[in-house]
Amino acid sequence: MSHPSVSCIVILAFLVLGSTVADVSNQIDVDAIRDRLSANLTLPSMEEVERMLREKCTAAGAPDDAYENAKEAAMTFVECGQGLIDIGQFQQEVEAAKPTGDLDTVFNKYCRKRSILIECVNTFANAVDPCLESEEKVFKTSGLDIFKNLLNFVCHKDGDQIALFIAEKGPECFLEQKDDLIACFNETFSGYVPETTLTTIPKLVIGPKQCEDFKKLQTCMVRELEQCDESTPANLVESLFRYIKKGSPCANNAGR
Repeated sequence: MSHPSVSCIVILAFLVLGSTVADVSNQIDVDAIRDRLSANLTLPSMEEVERMLREKCTAAGAPDDAYENAKEAAMTFVECGQGLIDIGQFQQEVEAAKPTGDLDTVFNKYCRKRSILIECVNTFANAVDPCLESEEKVFKTSGLDIFKNLLNFVCHKDGDQIALFIAEKGPECFLEQKDDLIACFNETFSGYVPETTLTTIPKLVIGPKQCEDFKKLQTCMVRELEQCDESTPANLVESLFRYIKKGSPCANNAGR
């Protein structure tokens, strides 16, 4: 089976986010996320994740302390994210700002913290570096660039674009077209995702085939989002794809 690429994982996360951000709750609904994944795909337990990480470090020939360092870095990274944003509070702030048109103020508040998040990501990436294979280490820089471009996109003019996405019924558009968007994903990247459960941490690489599939996914998703009443969600998602591509090996490929 082919390995999933980072772009595949990013888009899966974007689909989940787009279809759940319209729901206001005090915590992330894991069951809701599971419902949006493949019917037969089960999320691994924390114990299974730790086993896969240990095996990956061993396979890469990492030093004896690499696994513990990577595990500690992962916990620190999660704590960093939790310290920067409380999901429940954030969603409540978004809902409160919608009627007054002050969404940009909410995103401005959180976007000012992005430099801290970038530093947390860099620290985590450096900690797991010994557990990566040589080709993954080459890709790591591109992966970090992709992440930074995503933040730059979301926080353009202190969150103006994401505020516009929500104001122009972007989340509602995602929910309306959810089935078709999932079909887009299945038509292009279903072969990268295990049918039942994840048993090993995938190799994070991007090659010509992944770039081609990424472009197909972009075309399909934008086409389906264009069916919504507002054109803004489709336009912003297409721009998002371009930003992802900009920081990846696919940037040198022909086409948009």
